[in-house]
Amino acid sequence: MPHTVRPPARRTRIAAAAFGAALLLASPGLAQEQPDDEIRAVIEGSWRLIEWHVGDRVLHPPEMEGMWMVHDGWVMATRHRLGQGGFESTAGYGPYTWDATGWTYGYERSEDRRGPTPEDAPLRVTEIPQRRFAITHEGDHLILEDEAETLRWDYDIPGDTFTLMGRNRRVIRVYERIAP
Repeated sequence: MPHTVRPPARRTRIAAAAFGAALLLASPGLAQEQPDDEIRAVIEGSWRLIEWHVGDRVLHPPEMEGMWMVHDGWVMATRHRLGQGGFESTAGYGPYTWDATGWTYGYERSEDRRGPTPEDAPLRVTEIPQRRFAITHEGDHLILEDEAETLRWDYDIPGDTFTLMGRNRRVIRVYERIAP
């Protein structure tokens, strides 16, 4: 069977169509890309709070407790502590989305109480805007970091834990996975 050679004009149209499709997929808002399933599997799941850093103290259960859940496009966080550093309680939820190199989430509602005691801790209800975190790898760690470098999530993949850090990589909280 003879080989058919396409005329140059047809090859150009095919190349232009392929380029257009690639451009469409790479354009934000036109098509939502997602990271590899392995990356999603690291971030999505249910996590238990195992360390809470308050000033120079590191709190552990039963002095504090909390959960972080990332499932089906929604995050939910609860944290509670009462002790030498005062009282703090937070409950929040909101949506998350993916793109090829990042993760974005915020809270539709966050309820916070902070004070010296539960009785002296006023309730504050807020909405926390969506924030994007770039996804990178450092060895066996998956890193999510916002552009301003004010919040960093460091997932220790083999250890099934993550450390949440603030400015200058100051440890805020550590979580361990309890369910995929």
